[in-house]
Amino acid sequence: VHVKTVMDTGAYLSSGPGVVRRAGQGALYLYRCPNVKYEGQLVYTNTPTAGSYRALGAPQGHFALESLSDQIAEKLKMDPLKFRLMNHVGPEGQPGERTTPKSQIIDTQPVEGGVPFSSNELRQCLILGADAIGWDKRDQIPTPTGPIRRGIGMSMFIYRGGPGGQSNAEMSLDKDGCFTLNVGFMDVGEGSSTVVLQMAADTLGVLPQMIRLNSGNTDNTPQSPMTAGSTLTFSAGQAAVRAANQLASIVVEAASEAIGLTDTEGLYITPDGVCSMSGDGVKFADLANKSGLLKTAVSVTPGSKDYIVNSFGAHFAEIEVDIETGYVKIIKYVAVHDSGRIINPKMAEGQVRGGISQMMGFTFLEDMEIDHSSGVTLNASFLEHKSPTIMEYPEIEVIFADSTDPVGPFGAKSLGETPCIAPAPTIANALYHATGVRLNHLPFTPDSVLTALKRLR
Repeated sequence: VHVKTVMDTGAYLSSGPGVVRRAGQGALYLYRCPNVKYEGQLVYTNTPTAGSYRALGAPQGHFALESLSDQIAEKLKMDPLKFRLMNHVGPEGQPGERTTPKSQIIDTQPVEGGVPFSSNELRQCLILGADAIGWDKRDQIPTPTGPIRRGIGMSMFIYRGGPGGQSNAEMSLDKDGCFTLNVGFMDVGEGSSTVVLQMAADTLGVLPQMIRLNSGNTDNTPQSPMTAGSTLTFSAGQAAVRAANQLASIVVEAASEAIGLTDTEGLYITPDGVCSMSGDGVKFADLANKSGLLKTAVSVTPGSKDYIVNSFGAHFAEIEVDIETGYVKIIKYVAVHDSGRIINPKMAEGQVRGGISQMMGFTFLEDMEIDHSSGVTLNASFLEHKSPTIMEYPEIEVIFADSTDPVGPFGAKSLGETPCIAPAPTIANALYHATGVRLNHLPFTPDSVLTALKRLR
């Protein structure tokens, strides 16, 4: 495998290096291959500075890789699903030798072999998605008599699994009998504050509503990594779990003294307080007032020295194409994700549906038009730069693989950006199956579909 990416970073350098690096991770690691080369290059142009977008360069890189994989399967006269089942990277990782010293944490975007994944249910994703979309009936679609053509396509992906920068957390038992969790991160809508609070409550053995979350306050919260890169739940979650474990030990020790016991054996935490097997106990408010402020602070560097922590998934789509208008309609969309243990299923489903719906714009509508003589953006407002509305969002079936990651907090891995990676190549492959037209440029506008159909004829 040899992949070269050339990306336009605009007039100034912003997040271009991270974008061009992440664009190549699929080529480096999605397929089992002992010989892989990736070249990423940034160029400066007299255009607006390019920033990062959800999943950085992974959607672009996977669009090229997974479109090409379907073409390879066709050349081999092989079913695209079978090709991926035969060649996807397995739990053992890539062949080769580890180059990271044993004492160091493995990068979530490694360029080395010989290191296994902490968990990898990509194969399960492929099988579950194929069953949900009806892949076995893919070649039994009735021959059309009118302008509508129907096709089914798929793609798969790999993405960094969650470990980010150093993460800190503080936790205390307060005089009112409730707890406070101090963390520095900002929830920008992905729901991490809910999920991290759930983890802390479950670890401590109390109800989530008994914990106050104090986050993102520069005056009184510890430092936290930025909310980016699908790392927050994993990194902040590990810190919160460790803080809750430590505070539980402190609370039980204080309860032992308050009750008048010589040790902590037989003591356990309930939502009402600390109880003993003999029936003695103490309420949290009484304990806090008697023992004073009980608190702890932790700092963790998330990740693993033994495993690569990555998330995986496979998307499938059935579409209809009107060959007279070039309009593409999604009939059914199936997204299967290996993001480890799902902490909050409702929020996780919303995360997946939101990411896919967002990328309907990337796939069908959004294109920044530049005047090449001046570098000025010609469609700089939402009047000219169209985005999809709820009318364009398809019905999406979300499936989560049965997976628990041994490194992630409560077995969780990343989910924030992963739904954005596969929509474009999935629809591109479905479009080819329906019409025989292979589009290598985004977006897939009706005009571009019609132009390609005319060339095909």
